[in-house]
Amino acid sequence: MRIRNSLTAIGAVTLLTLGTFGGLGPPAAAAGPDDAVSQSTSVDDGRTNTGTAVFAPPSSTDNAERASSSSEHGLARCWNGRASGRDFFMTCSGTGNKVYLDCTNGGRYKFGTVFYGTWNHRLTCPVGTSAVWGGSWE
Repeated sequence: MRIRNSLTAIGAVTLLTLGTFGGLGPPAAAAGPDDAVSQSTSVDDGRTNTGTAVFAPPSSTDNAERASSSSEHGLARCWNGRASGRDFFMTCSGTGNKVYLDCTNGGRYKFGTVFYGTWNHRLTCPVGTSAVWGGSWE
């Protein structure tokens, strides 16, 4: 009985540790149908990040830079850009950059997370729209 109780306690501590440090915490708030969603994974250490963004008309003064399908320098170096249906994929490397997504509804979805290092991004447009392109902004 003591062994089983000890194993239960060890298991609980392990789950709490993983939840705190391994990204197994409570789920993020569900995205609404008008929100864009991001799923990003750090190439450097495997950390993951998810987020949502709401519609905003693009502005010529928003310091945004499009991701390249090959290689591009600016706010962040972003490459491997490609759109597929609602999704836009890219890899970015920089120090203190954010990402955005343009969709067929004419909106620009800016995600507020600041990224440091190299990250693979999957940005998804709201239901009923398709991805046009994306990139980084400051």
